[in-house]
Amino acid sequence: MMSLWLPFLLLCPLAMIWMMRSGNAMGGHDVSHTGPTQTPSAAGPAPIDIARQRLARGEIDSAQFEEIRRAIS
Repeated sequence: MMSLWLPFLLLCPLAMIWMMRSGNAMGGHDVSHTGPTQTPSAAGPAPIDIARQRLARGEIDSAQFEEIRRAIS
């Protein structure tokens, strides 16, 4: 009688491990990919554009703008 349960007892843990590794256990999502979902250009304005806007608003002076420009280039 025990021999009938042996395949079941071996396959259940293996199936559970496979489902957890695939990320689809219990309707879960595949989390194998990492990183942002948007490209950097779609996320907002470029850093140099932000610096230009800050210069235009008077938040930074031209020396600070040049320092920022050199740092991001």
